[in-house]
Parts: sequence; structure tokens; C-alpha cells
Amino acid sequence: MSRVQNKIPTCRNCGAENSFQVDRTTAAGDLTCTVCGTVQEENPIVSEVQFGESSSGAATVQGSMVGSDQARAGYGSRQNAMESREQTLLNGKRKIQKLAIVLKIQPHIADAAGGWFNLALTQNFVQGRRSQNVLATCLYIACRKERTHHMLIDFSSRLQISVYSLGATFLKMVKALTITNLPLADPSLFIQNFVESLNFGDKSKKIARDACKLAQRMSNDWIHEGRRPAGIAGACVLLAARMNNIRRTHSEIVNVAHVAPETLQRRLNEFKKTASGSLTVKEFRQSKAPAPSLPPSYYKNRAIEEKLRKQIEKKELALRRYIELANKHQLIPIELPDILKPKEERERLEKERQEEEKKKKEREDQIEKAEQEKVDAVLQSVLMNHDLTEELLTSELQRIINRQKQNLEGLCYQTPAEKAKAEDFKKQVELDKPRNLVANLPSSKEILDKVNSDPLLNSSDEDEETRDVELTGEALEQKIRIWTGLNYDYIIEQEKKRLKEEADILTGNTSGTRKKRRIGKSEKNPTDEFGQGIESFGLLDAVNQVGEDGESISAADSARKMISKKPFSKKINYDTLHDLFTHN
Repeated sequence: MSRVQNKIPTCRNCGAENSFQVDRTTAAGDLTCTVCGTVQEENPIVSEVQFGESSSGAATVQGSMVGSDQARAGYGSRQNAMESREQTLLNGKRKIQKLAIVLKIQPHIADAAGGWFNLALTQNFVQGRRSQNVLATCLYIACRKERTHHMLIDFSSRLQISVYSLGATFLKMVKALTITNLPLADPSLFIQNFVESLNFGDKSKKIARDACKLAQRMSNDWIHEGRRPAGIAGACVLLAARMNNIRRTHSEIVNVAHVAPETLQRRLNEFKKTASGSLTVKEFRQSKAPAPSLPPSYYKNRAIEEKLRKQIEKKELALRRYIELANKHQLIPIELPDILKPKEERERLEKERQEEEKKKKEREDQIEKAEQEKVDAVLQSVLMNHDLTEELLTSELQRIINRQKQNLEGLCYQTPAEKAKAEDFKKQVELDKPRNLVANLPSSKEILDKVNSDPLLNSSDEDEETRDVELTGEALEQKIRIWTGLNYDYIIEQEKKRLKEEADILTGNTSGTRKKRRIGKSEKNPTDEFGQGIESFGLLDAVNQVGEDGESISAADSARKMISKKPFSKKINYDTLHDLFTHN
């Protein structure tokens, strides 16, 4: 029995039930309450088919169909009478149906894609984007919801658009439409493409089968959850290739799967910690799926907890050690343990503490006495060679004490300026100290005499550090080979330049290519102003045609003068040029 009950119409004014009556006397057909007379509905829209008759006697249908997604009724059967939004929605659904037929997608999935396109159109997601990208994205989302085998690369290859552009549109649509609970793509869909891209040859089917089984085991062990399917598929293909004795490096898998090497290695490490990861190849293929392992996040959190526990234990150990040292050496006063101890034990500890302090004081006195004896011995040795009386020594000592006392009193009452001046004086004294020691240092001539004038170091050098660093024998030859190998290209280039220069010298082409030097303001010739002046009057050409003797220069002389300024060229026959000038 169905629990759904029809809602009983009730009057909003008096609350009477089933007391409505349609007013048939008017064309409006208002719905009124028979108890209180309140009008409940005015001008109701009749959802029924009515027929009429035209002037020619033909039967016609009165009214028009208004769909649930239409704003108003259309005028006539022409599409141009529809709104632009309705035309866009109709065209989009038609294109989705065509694309679904080509990719062999079921009709109900195409209808769901049309709903996603309608939602995208409502959110203005279509504006500013290519319609092909949006339509393909809507159809891909519908396929993901139904867990089909279609991927973005299939839509990209069919529509001839970039898969990266299609993927960017997909991510933006998911974010804009707030699409949640989107099922993850099955890694087995990527495995077949990766196997074909890596060219395994006859073992492609076997590797794909092993990779799919690995992906299933990873899914059972919670490795697939929250991870990109491309990384899972890449790790499965790498393990399946090694299970079949085919070598594939991480870089090859990375280039195909488009994931980072760290991500690939992390998936392998996570699978290594599972029960399936400890099986051999034969056991993995023959045995059934073992019990699922715990998620990788569980082991990660346990590792973090273990690390924190070790740090806490280390700090507790250090704290206990500190307390032991404090109790032993009395670094800090600990009153509570002493209060808890018996009175006799407290007295004994106090007595031992006093004896220890007494012994410590005696040791300090002995050290001070020994130092004083050394000072007295030095003073006695100094005073033996001088005729000094006791009164003179006493007065001198008293004078030194008074001077030190005055200095200390002056330091106490110094102003900031005087204190800064005193510090500057001390700094200057420290800087002048090396100058006072110059007399005791060896001269430059003595130091230079010890330096070997031979540019090549040999075993007769007196510098021990240089002799230790010097390479000899095989070490020297090995160093030369290493240096030559590192600078091989530079050495070859320099040798080519040297040979070219020698060849140019032999052939007489020593001019080379000279870079034109820019003349600065300070290097300008004073006669340039004169040249600019006569140029303004058109006289510069006439001046250039006058020789050193004042006579005009002929064309042949001008040509010879020009050629003499040019560098020598082996491509010009100068004898022929001379004969040419002579005939002219």
C-alpha cells in the first residue's frame, strides 16, 4: 500500500475542505469557496487539448505546448521564434546526442549530460568558452557518474581538441557547479593506454593483466582512495613490467603517466607495506587476495606518534639527568627532598656540604698563593740589580695606588662625551700597536731573499706548505689529463685561433677586422669645425680634390690613394689595377 496521500484542497479563509466550485457562468472560470465565497484561483491555465475548426473546415489544435524548461509558449513552428537561451540549450543537447552516438554512450547518460549542460547554462559557465569543451565536459561528468570506461583522451581525440584544455574546463566546471561525490576514475582505464605507449610487444596483454590485478589489490588496501588514478596506474605498470622481467625506468613511466617521480615512488613504498607487497611473483599470481591492510594514513600517523614519543622520552631523560646533576652538585636549591628526609640525615648532608666548601676554599687559597710566589720571585730578580730602598718602593707604590684611584673616580663621573673620547683614544692605541712592533719584524729584503726566483717549483723550495702541495709523478700527469679533458673545447678553439694568426702572417693578411672606434667629445679634431663649415657651403668635395702641392688630383690618383688605405686582399690583382691606371 502506498504511503503517499493526495493533498486535500482547503480554503485559506475559512478552512473548509473540498468546498470549491468553478464559476461556469463567466469566461474566466474562477474557483471560489462555496462556504465563505473567497476566490481561490483566477484565470486558471487549462492543461488540456482543444480542437477547433478553420474557415475551410479543417480541424486545428487550439493552444500551444509549454515545456517545463521554457519561459513562454513559442510562436509558430519556426525555430527563430524561440529565445536565444532555448536555442542554445536545444543545440547543445542535439550535439551531445551526436557525440554520445559516436562514442557509443547510452542514451540515458546523454540525457544526464544535457541536464548538466542546462545547469552550466544557468550558471553562465558557457559564456567565454568554446561550446565543444563545455559539451564534452558535461558528457564526461555524466560518464564518471555512471562509472563508464570513457576518458578525457577519448573526447579529445574525437573532437580534435587539446586534452589539457579539456581537463582545465572539467576542473573549472566541477568547482563552479559544486559537483560533489564524483566517483574516482578506475586506474585500469589508464593501464591499457600506458601499456600501449610503453611498447611491451608480445607481453602487453600479460603485463596489463598483472597491472589490473595490482590495481585491485591497491584498491583493497585503501591506496586508491584520495589519490590520482594516473599515479596508481603508473606504479602498477612499473611493478607488472618487473614481474615479467622487463626493465622500465621511473623516467619512462613518468613521461607516460605525467606524474612526479616522488609520487610514483610514494605509491611503491605504500604498496610495499601491505600484505600483498611481501608476496613473491608466483604467490601473488596464484593466491587469492589476502586480508586488506590498514590505510597508509594509519601507518603515517603511527610513525608521527612514534617520533613524538621518542622526542618526549629524550626530553624526559634529559630532565631526569639534570635533576640528578642538580642534586649531586647543588646547582639549584631543592628544599622539598631535604624536608622529607630525617633530621639526622639532613645534618649529615649539611656537614658534608660545609666540608666540601671548606676544601674548595683551601684549594683556591693554595692556587692564589702559588701565583703570588711566582710574582714575588720575578720582583726579587728585578730588584737585585737595582739600588732601591724600601722607602722609595713604598712611596712609588703609594703613588701608583693613588693614580689608579683617581682614574677609577674619574671613570665614575665621566660625561658621555668624555667617555666616547676615551674609547676613541683606546681604539687609536690598538691601531698603533703594529707600528710599534715594526722594529722587531724582518725587513722586506730578508723575506724576498728567502723566496725562490725560479718560476717552476721544485724539491729545493724552502716553503714547506708549497712543497707539500706540489704534485709530482703520476699525480701530476693525472691532474694534467683531467684539466685537459675539462677544457678540451677551449684548448682546441685557442689552437685554431693561433694557427689562423700564423697563416695570416704568412699570407700577409695581418689587418684583421678592426672595430670602429667611436670618437668622444674630447678626441674630436679641431679642424672638424672647419670641415663642417665648408661642407655647409658645398666646398668639401672641392677641397678633397686638391693634393699636397696644391694641384688637382686625377681620378687615377684618387683611386690609388683609396686602395692604399685598404688592407691587403689576396682576391685582388694589383698588377692589373696598376696597368689600368697607367692606360688611363
